[in-house]
Amino acid sequence: MICLKTYVTVTRKTLIAVFLLTLFIIIVSGQFYAAENPPINAKTNYQRVAFIKSLGLLPDEGNYQSKSVEIPLKFSEVYNNYNDLQIRAGYNLSPYKGVKVTVYTYPIGRIFENFEDEYYVNLIVYNERIIGGDISSRNINGKMLPLTKMS
Repeated sequence: MICLKTYVTVTRKTLIAVFLLTLFIIIVSGQFYAAENPPINAKTNYQRVAFIKSLGLLPDEGNYQSKSVEIPLKFSEVYNNYNDLQIRAGYNLSPYKGVKVTVYTYPIGRIFENFEDEYYVNLIVYNERIIGGDISSRNINGKMLPLTKMS
């Protein structure tokens, strides 16, 4: 009976390369994470306005603001609640922790006759794609709604 043994020698460089490749795959797959909603182009004002109109809302097209925001690496309770709102709309900000995004804010006026507050739409954009947002009252104690079609 002949018994052959096979040995595999792994160098430190090979282990580091495998680790870095695995880390790269995890990071890249997180960046291309797709929620329930397909990516929506948001490079131009026209594209963002078209998206808002597709929700059944009428934005003030020429009157918007934009600001750069960094999504925190660790979500506080407030951010977890906000992300729950995103998930209800088919988005998820978790894959974008630590990433700088642009938030575009459009006034939309009153969205329902029984809503007294003025509202606005916030679109969270990363790499020219909408990755989340909300429909919010201007009133500090007002409502915040998910970014979904209004009936």
